[in-house]
Formats: sequence, structure tokens, C-alpha cells
Amino acid sequence: MNDIVFFRERDLQQVTPVENAFITRYMPTAPELAVKAYLYGLMRLNCPLWDDGGDICSVLGCTADELKAAFAYWEAAGLVRLISDEPLKVQYVCVKNAGSGASRELDGAYADFVRSLQSVLGTRVLSGSELTRIYDWLDVFGFEQGAAVAIVKHCLDTKGAKTGVAYMDAVAKTLVSKGILTLDGVNEYFADEALLSTGAAKILKRWNRRGLPTEDQIALYEKWTKGWGFDEESIALACEQMTSADKPSFKYLDSVLDAWRQNGYISKDSIRELGRQEDAIVELARRAFSRAGIKRSATREDRLYFRDWNIDKSMSAELILFAADLSRESSRPFAEMKRILGDWYEAGISSLPAAKEQYETAKADPKRKKNTRALNYIHGGKYTDDELKKLGISLGEEFYDNAE
Repeated sequence: MNDIVFFRERDLQQVTPVENAFITRYMPTAPELAVKAYLYGLMRLNCPLWDDGGDICSVLGCTADELKAAFAYWEAAGLVRLISDEPLKVQYVCVKNAGSGASRELDGAYADFVRSLQSVLGTRVLSGSELTRIYDWLDVFGFEQGAAVAIVKHCLDTKGAKTGVAYMDAVAKTLVSKGILTLDGVNEYFADEALLSTGAAKILKRWNRRGLPTEDQIALYEKWTKGWGFDEESIALACEQMTSADKPSFKYLDSVLDAWRQNGYISKDSIRELGRQEDAIVELARRAFSRAGIKRSATREDRLYFRDWNIDKSMSAELILFAADLSRESSRPFAEMKRILGDWYEAGISSLPAAKEQYETAKADPKRKKNTRALNYIHGGKYTDDELKKLGISLGEEFYDNAE
């Protein structure tokens, strides 16, 4: 309205001068309570003896925290300085000097930024130097305003309302180093970070470990998921393979996943198939040890032999169990089982009928000697095992386990 007229009553002697720059530049975009607080404070500044019968909060109809937030808005604008919180001490700055130094004018786009920033800060009051560091995210680093606000909110949500700006600045610099400057990019980064932290935390919880995952543990989880392509369910399946470990660790889990990766086991379906194979190998080893008369349980290293024979060399379970039967009378049955299966593989024997035929043929040969392979090197000479060792001829015992 351009036809409005303002006049004062004759006996109103005291006045509060308000700079025109405040009215034209700052007031139009400022929150209502911020304008009320600024004007009321300006009046009390110019009329220190004024008595309105109540404190400022009751006069303005706000809480102490809301009042602090209102003046924090003007500190961000550079119009006041907050000297202390308790009691609240506010120093007014000349409006014409507000645009100098570290302060930013609240005109145009900066007004929206300060309002958004204050909305996440709540009653938190930042000093001028702290605000300068946040403003630098926009002017120096090149962040979008929404991205800068998102960083502040994330830090407060993660570390608490009293989180220092130094920590916020470190987070901002990390994002800059990754080239993440937009609001969408920042939100996506924090979402991924939360997912990684949650995934790593679930592993610790699975192992009944207290506390949050370390940065190194989160980095490993990121490598497994983003670098190698494992999903959460696949990693959980890997954890199931570690039930026998006395002290499961991220390092051990890393070795399990790396072995799977190198053999092409990435998806949960392929890992489940691998699990079925492992279960079959465990059962095959148990049956073979039983038929060979070995009283102890097969170790992980033992099971690697059975995997090699059954999976890698395509030797059937029946063939392996037949070798176990033949080794039962040996003083070292597992070593004998290895020898028999090694001979069959070198001879190209992969079926049970072929193995039985070879066995019957060898059994019927009166010239058959126990150490045939080693004695072939001696051209018919007769030597004891110790004499053969002295000649440097290996009987293969270094590859066999002593404990059966």
C-alpha cells in the first residue's frame, strides 16, 4: 500500500532509530520472531530505562531457546554478535558495516541459506569464525547450499547437538576430495555410509561384539560390497563358514570372501551351491576316514584333499571310498589313501570298475612290491627305507600327515 501515512502521538517522546538498510535489505526476508527480537532489542538499547512490565520472552511470546535462535539468525547476517549464552548478551553492529569482514548479507539466495542452516541448528548458536568456515563451503569449495545444510544436519544427527564445526569441516573436505558437491550427491554418500556402517555393525553383533565398527572395518565392508560385488546375504553366508573359528575377525572374513571371489563365487546362489559342495565334502571325508579305520575327525587341511580329488580331479565318491577300504590295513591309512589315489590319477583311472580291475591285476602279480614307485629308481636293487632316504629318494612322506 503506497497511500499509508505514519504519524506519532505528540506526547510520545522516546524513539528507536532503525536504519533504512535494515528495513529494505534484511527485514523483508527475515523470520517474524527474528524481526521482533531485533527491533525490541534495538529499542532496549536506545531506551535502557524503558519498563514494559516483563522480560523480553514474555513480551514477544517466545521461549528462551527461540529467542537465542532469533538472534543467532542476525549473527549469521552480521548484524549482531552473541557475546554469551547465559546470560544472553547481544552486541548490535551498524547495519552499513554488516557486509564487511566475515559476515554475509542476507539478501537474495543467502537469506534462504541462513534460514535453512538455522532450522537444523535449532537453538545452537555459532560464532562468527564458525560461520565463516561454513560460508567457505559455498564460496571456496563450491558446495550447493542445500548440500552444506545437509552436511551440518548429518554431523549433528551423528555426533550430537554440540558437534564442533571442525568435525563438520573435515566431513566437508572428505566430500570435496570425492568430488561430491551437490545435495543429491551428499545425500547418496551419507546413505551409502549408513548402509556400510550398518552392515559392518551387523557382523560385529553376529559375533557378540560391542561397540561401533571402526573405519578400517567399514572400509573392508565397502570393498566387499562395492569393490567385489558381495551383498549382505552373501557376506552372512561367509560368516556361517567361520563358526569354527575361535576368534572370528574381519581379516579372516576378508580371506574367506577373497577366496570365493577368486573362484567366481559372488552371488548368494553360487555361494549356496558352494556350501552344498562343502557339506558333501565333509560327509565324504567322514565316511572315508571311517572306512579307512581313522579314528580322528578330518581337519580343514584334510578336507582340501577330498575337495581336490572329488571336485577338481573329478574322482567319484565311490572311487575315493574304495581307496579308503584298500588303505585300512596300512599303518598310515591316510598317507596310503593319498598314494593310491595319486597313482590312479596319474594312470588316468577315474572310474570304480577301472580301479578294481587295476587292483585285482596288481594283487595277482607276485612281483608287486610295496615301494614300487621308489624302487623303480634303483634298477632292481633292494634297499631299506632309510637307505633310500640317504640316497635322496623321496617316498612322498613329506606330503603325508603323521597323525591318523
